[in-house]
Amino acid sequence: MLRMLKFYPDQVARYWDKIGNAIEQALPPIADSRKVESRMNGILESILAGKIEVHVFVVYEDERPIVYGIASTAILNAADSDNKELLIYSVYASRSLSRDIIFGALELFKKYAKSQGCIAISAYTNVEGLKNLFTAVGGNSSFTYLRLEV
Repeated sequence: MLRMLKFYPDQVARYWDKIGNAIEQALPPIADSRKVESRMNGILESILAGKIEVHVFVVYEDERPIVYGIASTAILNAADSDNKELLIYSVYASRSLSRDIIFGALELFKKYAKSQGCIAISAYTNVEGLKNLFTAVGGNSSFTYLRLEV
């Protein structure tokens, strides 16, 4: 069974070389375009300050955790209401993921979002679809915004 473990700032600092690498490889288009070192220092500062959270997805086999992925999230507060959304800032898969693992992770995100008082989950992805429309009007269509109410 897939589990989502929240890493606290001290745990992230201890494993930053692996966690930072995973986040860097999965950065969304909203990430700062500064030099990689400056950008990653800013992300680490945000994690240590509690603005970004890190979650590790594991499956236990013979009582040993097997890491399937690392995600970073942030809670976004609406400017015009008390509504909150869970932004999936980055997701990195450390191995091939089955459909069951992907849907299991989505269910865990939904439960976590609800537990934090969020009304939706949002994310960016590089799926096909609206790319041509955005490109036609001069936009960057390499990523698409996704939203799922919980």
